[in-house]
Amino acid sequence: MFVFHLPEIGEGVVEGEIVQWLVKVGDVVSEDQPVCEIMTDKATVEISTPKGGRVVQLFGKPGDVIKVHSTLANIDTDGSAPRVTVPEIPVPAPVKAAPAPTPLAVVPPAPVAAPAPVVAEVREGNKALATPAVRRHARELELDIHAVPGSGKGGRVTHDDLARFTQPAAEAPAVEAPAAAEPVIPVAVPQAAPQPTGSETHIPIIGLRRKIAQQMVKAYSTAPHFTYVDEIDMTDLVALRGRLKGRAEAKGVKLTYIPFIMKALAAVFREFPNVNANVIEDPFTLVVKGDVNIGVATDSPQGLYVPVIKNVERKSVLQLAAELQDVTTRVREGKVRVDELQGGTFTITSVGNIGGVFATPILNHPEVAILGVNKIVKRPVVRDDQIVIREMLYLSPSFDHRIIDGAVAARFVSALKALLEDPDALFLEMA
Repeated sequence: MFVFHLPEIGEGVVEGEIVQWLVKVGDVVSEDQPVCEIMTDKATVEISTPKGGRVVQLFGKPGDVIKVHSTLANIDTDGSAPRVTVPEIPVPAPVKAAPAPTPLAVVPPAPVAAPAPVVAEVREGNKALATPAVRRHARELELDIHAVPGSGKGGRVTHDDLARFTQPAAEAPAVEAPAAAEPVIPVAVPQAAPQPTGSETHIPIIGLRRKIAQQMVKAYSTAPHFTYVDEIDMTDLVALRGRLKGRAEAKGVKLTYIPFIMKALAAVFREFPNVNANVIEDPFTLVVKGDVNIGVATDSPQGLYVPVIKNVERKSVLQLAAELQDVTTRVREGKVRVDELQGGTFTITSVGNIGGVFATPILNHPEVAILGVNKIVKRPVVRDDQIVIREMLYLSPSFDHRIIDGAVAARFVSALKALLEDPDALFLEMA
């Protein structure tokens, strides 16, 4: 009997939450087959068994938090045991509220998997190197991952390798497209169906939603927040984006307003360096960052993620737009890497595409500021004693009042406003 313990799944990670089981008692599993998904503070990962056999017992249910090296499962390695020999600890089907099934729900259509790969020669004696996400993708395509040549570091198999293996090279880019299609999965905390009067529906808060809740409580209880709102005339920047949008699309890039705001922030941070910083609680220290690494809050079927665009100060608007498009797409597909969610110095959260007037965002601790970007709307305003129609936007940044005083915040936003309202000055400031 092989006792399968939760392995170490990251530096400094001591525990993880069971998101869902991928097998059940009685199933026969093969070596390296994923048996469950575990969520840590850093990422959600598939846990694969190092030995094959029949699953005899599973320990824990979705939502349970278990320590590293705790027992996950008992596996009869000779495969001859009765289908169920030990009573199973109740493991219900994944709770409806859990975001974990997301990666399994977004499935490429059947035609993607071409029959040709199955006849390829399997590498003898070598175990394919691949991330859990790539292994899952291979299973969805019904591929033997050991037969796929790896082009990554050390021969690691990548998503692009799967694409090249299933289709002619000229068609390879199209393989990723189905995964980005309209998800058919519930949001992080799904809305319950309408209930009869007097009834109740209890939805466990587990998985990513619980992690988000814990982080929000920590941020709000640790740092006293204040929000400063200012109105920005975006008319000239709207016109500039309109002129550049076609050029970006010709390069396959969707140009939004966020890259322009990123570049404006990078310029303003030179005058207000303490806003581009992290705070250490013990000992209480402000760490002012030389690099501008801006996180962009991204809504996804799995919940809220904040991928970080690194070294904004060194990149062009077009480069930022391309990188932002790439990473947010992979966030929504469940393919973002752990390192792409770390190292932020400042965060932007935008709800402009949804609506509303403005919001009061909660800090992404340990950062000391976050910028709320809201909807651009046409409004009548007074210019030179004349009422004119302009493209107006509310910015609503929040600050850690322990570090940033109100006057400093007001001057910071005023400097940002000046650049956004005058794109010519913004381009002069770009490094």
